[in-house]
Amino acid sequence: MMEDVSTRTEPQERRERSGRAAPMSRDDRRDALVDVFVELAHREGRKPTTSEIAQEAGVAEGTIFRVFATKEALEREAVQAAFCPAPVRRRIAAIDPAGTLRERLVDFTRILQARFTEVFGLMAALGLTEPPNRGPHLACYEAGRHLRGESGDDDDHVAAHQPLLDSIHALLGDDEDLLVVSASDLVHRLRLLTFSGSHPGITDGRVLTPEEIVDTVLFGLVRRPLTTESGLGIVELYEQLGGNARRLAPALPGQAAYAHDRRPS
Repeated sequence: MMEDVSTRTEPQERRERSGRAAPMSRDDRRDALVDVFVELAHREGRKPTTSEIAQEAGVAEGTIFRVFATKEALEREAVQAAFCPAPVRRRIAAIDPAGTLRERLVDFTRILQARFTEVFGLMAALGLTEPPNRGPHLACYEAGRHLRGESGDDDDHVAAHQPLLDSIHALLGDDEDLLVVSASDLVHRLRLLTFSGSHPGITDGRVLTPEEIVDTVLFGLVRRPLTTESGLGIVELYEQLGGNARRLAPALPGQAAYAHDRRPS
């Protein structure tokens, strides 16, 4: 399985690096203040004041304005860093390709859900009604992290984010022939369900787990006959794709026992 990086944020990773590094340069200070701005916005559910940022960062308030001309300039940089897709692509690329299709998709969904949750919280805190124009961030993709000054307008949204889309579609490997839809359609449906199943305004407090999201897309929720049209038993199909047969609801008399007998306790 992949390294457990799905819940680690770029600011956390930067702090780990900076903790082992020499005293902060001007650029390091900019990054640190951006990280503090984003973390306080998440924690407090609103835009932080410069006084709060300085206290959290352990610097004098005047230090902020020696690095950023205005608080608004700090906020703009924080938003661009927070919405940069490069760290997400790096985490997706770290998913173990040797895992089953279901395992790979669960890992992907866990990363995507953490990303959506972070974005929802930040947008609410900053009063945003839609994500900002993130720009192409092509150099960020190359570096695997956000690079200052690498955002900007780009009318071709798909082309600008093609590196991220390529990494997502690579998750399917040679398993596309198992699907009744295209790989892009599967990913599209998975992203839609992850978005709606993770949004606090939609879920009514019942956020779906990554496993529930993937199983809904791959297997649906209706009771199944013992065999599929291809003759492959539903239990075998579920296990072939990486599922746990014990979670299957019995479709026919005796199916539950069959499913449980497949894997001893």
